[in-house]
Amino acid sequence: MRIPVPFVAAARAPPAARAVHTTTVSLATRRSKRKAELAAQRAAEVETKRRAEERLRQLKDTAFLNSLERPDRLFQSTQITQQDRAISMGTASSEGPATGSGTGSSVKRLADSGKYACSVRPSEIQLITHVAPKALAAADNTYSNYLVSDMASGNPTVQSDIVRRIVALENSSAKGVVQYNTRMAVAAFGRSAGDSGSPEVQAAVWTVRINQLEDHLRAHRKDHQNRRAYTMLLHKRAKMLKYLRRESLERYYMCLKQLGLAKEMVEGEIVTPKRIE
Repeated sequence: MRIPVPFVAAARAPPAARAVHTTTVSLATRRSKRKAELAAQRAAEVETKRRAEERLRQLKDTAFLNSLERPDRLFQSTQITQQDRAISMGTASSEGPATGSGTGSSVKRLADSGKYACSVRPSEIQLITHVAPKALAAADNTYSNYLVSDMASGNPTVQSDIVRRIVALENSSAKGVVQYNTRMAVAAFGRSAGDSGSPEVQAAVWTVRINQLEDHLRAHRKDHQNRRAYTMLLHKRAKMLKYLRRESLERYYMCLKQLGLAKEMVEGEIVTPKRIE
C-alpha cells in the first residue's frame, strides 16, 4: 500500500518571457519609419507650397495689377442692407435724397469712386453733374418726368446724380469692369497715344482677361470650357512675350516685372491646371 505524501504548496514560478518573432519586430519598425517619412514628406510639401504662394504674391504686388478693379470688390461696396435701407427711407422725407445710413459708408453706396464704364470720360461727367444742372435750373422746365420719383422731379442736381450713378463703374456688369481694366492696360503699356497693337499692350490685355478667368474658375470649378479658354490665353501670352524677348530683352524683362510674371511662367512648360486655388 502506497503511503500518501503530504501536499506541500510550492511557490509558483514566474512565467517565462513571451517569445516575439523577429519578423514582427522588423515589420513594426519599418511601418513606424514609413509613417515618419510620410509625415516629413507632407510637411515639406506644405512648406514648398507656402513658399510658392508667398513668391507668387510678391510677384503680383505691382502697381499695374494693384490698379485693376475686381467686380466682387466693386459690387460689395455698393450693397445696402435691409436695416440701412429702412433707416434711409425713414430719413428721406426730412433730409432729402437717401444717401445711406449715416455710418460713414454712404460714400461707397453712392458709387462716387470717380471711375465710369461705357468709355465715359471725366469731362463728360463734369458736364452732366455741374454744367447741365445749372442750365436746367435757369430754364423753365414745365414737363413732367415719370422716370424718377416725385422727390427728384424738377431737381436737376438729383437727376444728374442719377445719371452719374447709372454710368458709374460700381453699377456696371463684370464685362464692363473687364472693359475698364482693358482700357487701363492700353493706357499703361501703350508706347504712344492709341497704341493697342504693341506686344506689351497685348500681353497686358490678355493678363487682364486671365485674372478675370482665374476669379471665375475659383468660384466655378467645373467650368471646363472657360478652363480651356484660360489655358489658351496663357499660351497666347507666352507666345507674345517670347516674341518680345526676341525683339528687345530690356522691354521683355520690364514687361515681366510690371505684369507680375516670372521667367519660368513664360519660357517653361505651361500645364493645364485642374483647379485654380
